[in-house]
Amino acid sequence: MLYGAMGTTVRVGANVLLLPFVLKRLSEAEQALWWVFVAWGAAANLADFGFGQSLSRVYSYLFAGAQDFDTEGLRPPPERREPNLPRLRVLNATVGYLYSRLSLAGIALLALGGSFFIFQKAQAAANPLALWICWGCYVGVVGYSLATTRWYIACQGVNRVRELQASNLWSGLAYLVSASILLLWHWGLFAMVAATALRGLIAHWICRSAFHRAVPQVAGRREPPEMQMLRKLWPNARKFGVLSLGVYLVYQANVLICSHYLGDTATASFGLTAQVGAFLTSFSALWLVVKWPEITMLRAQGRLREMGVLFARRLTWVMGTFLIGAVLLVLLGNRLLEWKGVPTRLLPLSCLVVYLFYLGQQLFYVQFGSLTFTENVVPFYKLSLFTGLGVFLLSAALTWWLGLWGLISGPLVATMVVCTWYVPWRGFRGQPLSVREFIRAALLGRL
Repeated sequence: MLYGAMGTTVRVGANVLLLPFVLKRLSEAEQALWWVFVAWGAAANLADFGFGQSLSRVYSYLFAGAQDFDTEGLRPPPERREPNLPRLRVLNATVGYLYSRLSLAGIALLALGGSFFIFQKAQAAANPLALWICWGCYVGVVGYSLATTRWYIACQGVNRVRELQASNLWSGLAYLVSASILLLWHWGLFAMVAATALRGLIAHWICRSAFHRAVPQVAGRREPPEMQMLRKLWPNARKFGVLSLGVYLVYQANVLICSHYLGDTATASFGLTAQVGAFLTSFSALWLVVKWPEITMLRAQGRLREMGVLFARRLTWVMGTFLIGAVLLVLLGNRLLEWKGVPTRLLPLSCLVVYLFYLGQQLFYVQFGSLTFTENVVPFYKLSLFTGLGVFLLSAALTWWLGLWGLISGPLVATMVVCTWYVPWRGFRGQPLSVREFIRAALLGRL
């Protein structure tokens, strides 16, 4: 947890920790452009099309001793619980083959869709050529990061949580320090792109080394990829891919909508608030993030009551941490920015409270959704897509009509229609505890 807390702080909170430099050294127009860069970088991860979320669980099943995996559902608990190293090596070779090609798809997505959006911004830029060079470098960095994401997935799947969080910590610190120095040297947006590249290199090296310690390579032997594995993964990956598209629309589309309708000042403010909110939710979710590999293995081994107790207790810590952080943010957020003397602020107080309520209910149902995924089923992909489209269309319409309030209220209304109640209900059904037992486990950590 200590590594996780520090790693999450610098991984998700790096952009927050950089604020003293970003707000001082980048103009509002450059800040708005950087949040647009980040939003399009997240879009490139859609090229993964759900394989990542499927693969991390397959790594966990094989590491728990499973002889193989099925397209959906789980096999009976294995008699032996030693890691299935031969199948893990074959899986890793197959994943390497896959991600080298997925990264090309991500580069193509940015080069086409993202460049069209940047073209509109470049027309008003003071130095269009520099902006295009910066964007081209960013496209390359995102492509490299997507290609090497497979080591992060593998490391998580074999329960190397400590090493995983160490990669978050050291790569995040490298990003933070390098970006700060380059911003002080007046590199502008290039500072953020160069720092992002360094973060990807360090994370790749740490995660790759950690996986090979858990699953040692056989000297002089290189496993060939097994296409049958990809065919077995595809049905769930396809569903996760559709789900990821919906998630992207829920999490990132509002930045692009804000940029289009409300201008640079509002986009800088909303982008800042979104980054702080992402840091708060990610930090709060850390209580469960470090336990998902163990929860997955407990389910694969048939130890469901242990799994239910662990999930219930950690969920309490997740939501309690978020509540404390949200209250502190409302009370102190804009005061700290004012004290620092920077022009960019968080959202106005009333909008900020509604936005944090939206993030809190989203954080709650996402944990139950993740619990459901440990069953090796993906029941929410259509719901995610329709919710994402609803968020995008409703936010666009309401922002055009109501301005900032429309931008804030659209996602809340769209997610509360179904996601807020259905996803927790489905997740709760997938564990054996009764309501009374679940509450007791949540409050006391035992039955």
